[in-house]
Amino acid sequence: MNLRPGASLPVNAALDALRLRRAPGRPTQIHLSVTDRCFLPCLHCDIWKNKTPDLPFELWRDTLDRLHDWLGPVSVNFVGGEPLLRKDLEALFSHATGLGNTVSFNTNAWLLNRARAQKIADAGVSIVYISMDGAREATVDHSRGRAGSFRKCQEAFDLFDKLPNPRVVVSCILHGKNAEEIPELLEFVRHRGYQLVLQPLYQTFGDVAYDPDWYKTSPLWPTAEELPRVHAALDLLAAERRRGGPVCNAAGQLIGMKGYFSAPSVFNGLTCKAGHSDLAFDPKGNVRLCYFLDPVATVFDLSPLIAIWDAPKTLRRRWEVSRCERSCNLLNCNFDRADQ
Repeated sequence: MNLRPGASLPVNAALDALRLRRAPGRPTQIHLSVTDRCFLPCLHCDIWKNKTPDLPFELWRDTLDRLHDWLGPVSVNFVGGEPLLRKDLEALFSHATGLGNTVSFNTNAWLLNRARAQKIADAGVSIVYISMDGAREATVDHSRGRAGSFRKCQEAFDLFDKLPNPRVVVSCILHGKNAEEIPELLEFVRHRGYQLVLQPLYQTFGDVAYDPDWYKTSPLWPTAEELPRVHAALDLLAAERRRGGPVCNAAGQLIGMKGYFSAPSVFNGLTCKAGHSDLAFDPKGNVRLCYFLDPVATVFDLSPLIAIWDAPKTLRRRWEVSRCERSCNLLNCNFDRADQ
């Protein structure tokens, strides 16, 4: 669905006049950022610089209960930071799956060993996203800021291959320095029976304000020489997706990334689904529709979650999201999957 700013869906027309917007329904995807802690100084991320203390297990457990009371079973993705820094992570997984949720999580693979992989499987986790930004050791280690990162990913693959679950998805940040390795990476996931999901390089996440010129100083942003390789990689993956290959991204999203890498500050005409079918909780307990906009509530607010979802403040924030012209609408948590 493509809407220019100022366009309206009929169901929201009256609310749009008040700069308010209801969601089309309840959220189906929940993002729980259960830690800000990380130990890899990745070139594309600033989260590792944060010093936010972890919220207690009981608070996240109760949040999962509140979500279940409102939504029933949904998809819950545990993110960070590095989620495995929490020693109680598997207990949170077990609680979430015990409520009927489909559970996934992201990891850089450094803290995985046989015992933890088994606990993750026993907790009923469905998907593990293993971050590997390229197909070659030097590329991955450079982008992750620490030698051994590529090797840790390979060890994690071998661990999970021995278990019935979770399913492995290789998560790759596409940038100028790894684009030529995408065909090799695609062949790797085919050979291993995995899937590949791509994120476009974007402004570093963390406690940073939105900066429309961030890419001008990024060491990973494609140069003029590298840009054709980025486009070729995206064309390859879009074609692979269309024929049913192991690519999670919608073809429309991948084609949209071509325009983004060519002109990152130009509005792409796509709507953002942040706060429409997704709901996010950050490590401080803030309830967010968008990480670059102010939160709408906190988990310490004991109001029913449905009241927060439909509160005037949330409707105003959702209206802002629906009119936003930033390119982060191409990120996987924001992209409107209706546009294939």
